[in-house]
Amino acid sequence: MKVVVYFRQAGGTTAGTYPLITHWTEDEDEQPVPLFSQFDMDAIADAAPEILVQLQSVNRWLKEKRGVVVASFMEMEDGSGRRPSYGAAREAAGRERAAVLIATTKALAGQRFAPISQDGLEIVRLEDPDEADRESWARSRNVVVYFRALAGPEEAQALLEKQRREIGKMLRSANVLAEFVETEPLLSAERPQLQQALALCREKKARLFIGTTDAIGDGEVFTPDFTDVPYEVAYRKAYEWPETIPLDHCPFPVALYFGKQWTHGYVPLYLANATEIELLEVTISGIGTTVMDREYVETTPSRKEIDSVPSGAGRLVEAYDVYFDGDFLVIYTVEARSSDGTRFSGRAATKGIPGNRWLRINHWKPIST
Repeated sequence: MKVVVYFRQAGGTTAGTYPLITHWTEDEDEQPVPLFSQFDMDAIADAAPEILVQLQSVNRWLKEKRGVVVASFMEMEDGSGRRPSYGAAREAAGRERAAVLIATTKALAGQRFAPISQDGLEIVRLEDPDEADRESWARSRNVVVYFRALAGPEEAQALLEKQRREIGKMLRSANVLAEFVETEPLLSAERPQLQQALALCREKKARLFIGTTDAIGDGEVFTPDFTDVPYEVAYRKAYEWPETIPLDHCPFPVALYFGKQWTHGYVPLYLANATEIELLEVTISGIGTTVMDREYVETTPSRKEIDSVPSGAGRLVEAYDVYFDGDFLVIYTVEARSSDGTRFSGRAATKGIPGNRWLRINHWKPIST
């Protein structure tokens, strides 16, 4: 299999040269033919760490798939979204009748890059190991539940019941590993039950479900300050928006709709379905990226599961933080299935709320039956 390898690097002005080693075999006529290529790691040991990771991933793929490299290109990501080297890689692949091997889809300079096969040109993507691990964690069926309660028994029971009811809506097909209850007011700034919950999440690669972040009693709003554990909040009093809304007009088959009900800097985000079929087992994943002080920063991955979205309706996904989320380029991935078992997928990206409040889910098409 002939491939054109496409590397990516954040910043920089000069692309490195990466020597190749070709392993050979013989065909039926005992003529030498290339078996697979490998980049010479000994000759490029001083390359940037992010390039070394890509080279190692590419070498593993080349050996496993018996890939023969006919050309390689390096893109210097500057955050603009322009990719002249990718265009050159596509042209070279077309001439050589080769596939384009994307060395990493990781967000660099605030830009994630995960193209799909188009116009007869095969695109092979190598997911970044760390990113793949984070995405897998964000999809984990294992969850740890963290409740917050008041010291008074009657008030505590009512508050817990409300949190349990909302948590219950999120537990479809989830495996609850443990529950932790933090009693407030706190004796100090520490949250011992939260620390135990986070430790278990990190150990088991589980998601954290938080009952509520509202201020309870005379206390303050609870603001999670950890970024390494994926979490979801079940209940916020301020976010009592309708779970389902009718669609008067949806300009796209599947879209995200940013509602107008402004609440303390948040607006409701709905998944809108205008496909004329009911969408089942829907998942909406999101992650935001940006560059701050020349450092790449990303948000904790989010994931929402919805049992169904009827045609002509929208279902509440999350509360969109206009001030925080609006500073990031947020990439949303939506997956669902139809009643006949066909699975669909599509993606969209936005920085801030679109002018007309509608964000089209692009490339919405079947991925399996």
